[in-house]
Amino acid sequence: MSSDDLLRPTLSDYRKPPSLYNSTGFFLSAFFGGPVGAGLYAAANTFRLGRLARDLPVIIAITAGAFLLLIELDGMGVLARLGSYLGGTKARNLEIYVRAMGIASFGAIYLLHRGYFRAARVSGVTPLKGWIPGIAAVLAGYAANIAFIAWIQHH
Repeated sequence: MSSDDLLRPTLSDYRKPPSLYNSTGFFLSAFFGGPVGAGLYAAANTFRLGRLARDLPVIIAITAGAFLLLIELDGMGVLARLGSYLGGTKARNLEIYVRAMGIASFGAIYLLHRGYFRAARVSGVTPLKGWIPGIAAVLAGYAANIAFIAWIQHH
C-alpha cells in the first residue's frame, strides 16, 4: 500500500479525482464575468464532478445572493456613499461593485469545491484548460452585468 492509497479516502469520494478546469480560469471568469461568470464556470466543474444536482442550487443561491445584496445596498444608499469615495460615474462604480461580488462569489464557490481541487492537486491530476467554459462564462456574465447595471440605474 502506497502513501497515495492512505491519503485518497480522506481527500475525495473518487478513487482517482476527475480533472477539473483550473482555478485560475475560475478566478478570471469571476473577475470579468461577475457572479454569473463565477456561477457558470463553477457549474462546468460541478458537471465534471458529477454533483450537478447537489451543487447547482447552492451555486444559484450564491449568484442570486450577490445580486440581491447589491440591490439591497443600493436601496440603503450604501453604494452611493461608497461611490463618493471612489469618484467616477455611477455606472463605473457599479461595474466595480459587480466585479467585487464576482470575486466574493468565486471565494464562496471555491470553498464548496476546495476538497476536490486539493484532491486533484495532491493526486497529480493535471487541470483541464478552461478556455471554452471560461470564455462562455465571461461573455454571459458580462452581458448579465450590463443588464444588471442598466436595471439598477433605471430603478
